[in-house]
Amino acid sequence: MMCDLARLCSVREFAQSFKAKKLPLHILVCNAAVCTQPWRLTEDGLESTFQICHLGHFLLVQCLQDVLRRSAPARVVVVSSESHRFTDLLDSCGKVDLALLSPPKKEYWSMLAYNRAKLCNILFSNELHRRLSPHGVTSNAVHPGNMIYTSIHRSWWLMTVLFMMARPFTKSMQQGAATTVYCAVAPELEGLGGMYFNNCFRCMPSAQAQDQTCAASLWELSERLVAEGSVGVQAL
Repeated sequence: MMCDLARLCSVREFAQSFKAKKLPLHILVCNAAVCTQPWRLTEDGLESTFQICHLGHFLLVQCLQDVLRRSAPARVVVVSSESHRFTDLLDSCGKVDLALLSPPKKEYWSMLAYNRAKLCNILFSNELHRRLSPHGVTSNAVHPGNMIYTSIHRSWWLMTVLFMMARPFTKSMQQGAATTVYCAVAPELEGLGGMYFNNCFRCMPSAQAQDQTCAASLWELSERLVAEGSVGVQAL
């Protein structure tokens, strides 16, 4: 089943098609991402890294949360990154700032956009767990490991060169998937969530990633964006 996270209408269509199959949903892994790609707006009027890495997954879970609740116990695993530690999302009033998440071209830096999206992943996972754990749905965020050789670097030649040079020392795909699989199926994590894992061990994310007020602010902004659809860019 195809789902294009860069198009919110595609996410909704995917969710409707999945629901039509009348299948349970015990494990949902939010894994897709882009990195170091040139600035572009999606058809929904938002910067593409932010939409693909965070907002598309947010809408997907929103559309499928009734299925997750009926399938309980169920787990959501959100793939983040240690890159989340090198940024912040708040404006001077302490609110999540859309101008930082979906910046205009002149203020865009691809690596910073990725870092911010990865911080969104942890905040989203934590707030999702807070909201759905009373209904038997847990959520955890994970860092898959440093320097896993994939095609995520394909948009920037310099990053491609660095990945090629480091390839003999990087994790295999199986090793990179281990933490995600652990959080998805480990019996000892049944009923537990709101945590961040690295190399199959729980670790503490950045202070902002643990901020409940920030998580709630991001959730409210994300709800507004998926409801508004293509007006995202005008909000800037």
